Amino acid sequence: MYEFRRCSVPGCEATALSNADSCADHHPDPGAMAASVVESFRDVGLIKNLNVAGLRFEGADLSGKRFYSCSFSRTVLRNMTFTGCTFRMCFFDFSLVDSCDFSGIDAQFCSFAGARFLNASFEHSELVHNNFDGVQASYCTFNYTNLYNSRFIMAEFEKTDFIDCNLKRTFIFPTKETDVSWRLSNTQEAIRDLDRIDQ
Repeated sequence: MYEFRRCSVPGCEATALSNADSCADHHPDPGAMAASVVESFRDVGLIKNLNVAGLRFEGADLSGKRFYSCSFSRTVLRNMTFTGCTFRMCFFDFSLVDSCDFSGIDAQFCSFAGARFLNASFEHSELVHNNFDGVQASYCTFNYTNLYNSRFIMAEFEKTDFIDCNLKRTFIFPTKETDVSWRLSNTQEAIRDLDRIDQ
């Protein structure tokens, strides 16, 4: 797990970024910090214990990378490519994900809680034991994805497709669902009724 060091700015309760003394809000040049992080990935396949919470990333191709115990909490991700990546125990909570490609990823025990997804693709992925509680997904695709034992509690879906997905033991309690397709998915094995939680 990434190191829990406090930001050096007095009174700030946030954790410091990896290889920095401050959090993203108090870093003197967060843009340069984000660029150096992406550059450090260039010849590395495995990234562990990284905290980049609150930084903004745009236009980078990180396909095939493996991320273990990393924090992308509150990040802004735009036009990013994560195809074929592996994520274990990673945090994307309250992030803003715009026009990103997560297709073919293998993510387990990760948190995307409170994130906003716009025009994101998670097609052909393994999304097992993940937390998507409170997400807002618009114009997204989760088609042909294994969502076993993941949670979408208090989520909002708009023009988002879950075609031919494995929904076994997937908790789905959306607060809003507009133009959503569950075609060919095993919705009968999802948990969409509080009475089924203990089954």
